[in-house]
Amino acid sequence: MRRAILMTILPLALAACAPSPSPETGGPTIGHGMTVVNVTATYRERILLPPGHVLTVRVEDVSRADAPAEVLAEHSEPLNGRAPPYQATLGFPSSQIDPRHTYAVRAEIRDPAGALRFTTDTRHSVLTHGAPASADITLVAVR
Repeated sequence: MRRAILMTILPLALAACAPSPSPETGGPTIGHGMTVVNVTATYRERILLPPGHVLTVRVEDVSRADAPAEVLAEHSEPLNGRAPPYQATLGFPSSQIDPRHTYAVRAEIRDPAGALRFTTDTRHSVLTHGAPASADITLVAVR
């Protein structure tokens, strides 16, 4: 009997904790009006970067032509010799999203001296205009 009750309540509890679509953006939200974007970043080269390299991932408003993108969220983490793919989750208030605007994620990896080693070379749209709340980015080497 206990097991039957547990099997009935457990799926409901898990569903209540899961992110739900944001009415404004169609993307997942967590808590009180927070939008979350999940990013997976990798590169094609079969090398392991030594410790000291840092991955930075940003969600940017890229709506305005000929103007710098506005950064909505940024996540930086040292790679510490880990192999790709790298996962990043960026959260920010849903109130910052305008459904008429266009948003994109970008990523870069810098070496310990701050020199750019890998970067995004294509647009990865997220959140609005039918775009998902996640992105798989393949970084390209900077020569």
